[in-house]
Amino acid sequence: MEQFEMRMFAMYQEPVRLPDAQIEAMTFESALSKALEHGLKRFDRKTLAKLCGIHYPHFGDLIAGRRPFPAVKLSRFCMLTACDYPRQWIETQDRRELEQYKAQSAQVVGEYIQKAMGRAA
Repeated sequence: MEQFEMRMFAMYQEPVRLPDAQIEAMTFESALSKALEHGLKRFDRKTLAKLCGIHYPHFGDLIAGRRPFPAVKLSRFCMLTACDYPRQWIETQDRRELEQYKAQSAQVVGEYIQKAMGRAA
């Protein structure tokens, strides 16, 4: 007997975002779990794992942080959960590290100029 298959898709929704102050206070794992809460309103855990391309028995470990979350599957996870918290957390960390690098770079250049001016005098 042949079975009839009917695919169902969830409609696209704009991803939910939080203010940067709240995202900075979170860990990556807490951002993932909050995104999962949103995603469970659209899909069950098994379907969400399957659509993200994540082996279901490891899905809980990925969300809890016991296994590293594959970066190549993060965008699909965020798209399906309609929640941008994990990507927003990564963007915040990138921005913070870039600001820190710029400050350190400016300090090193300033020290070099001070040394060069001291030698020239």
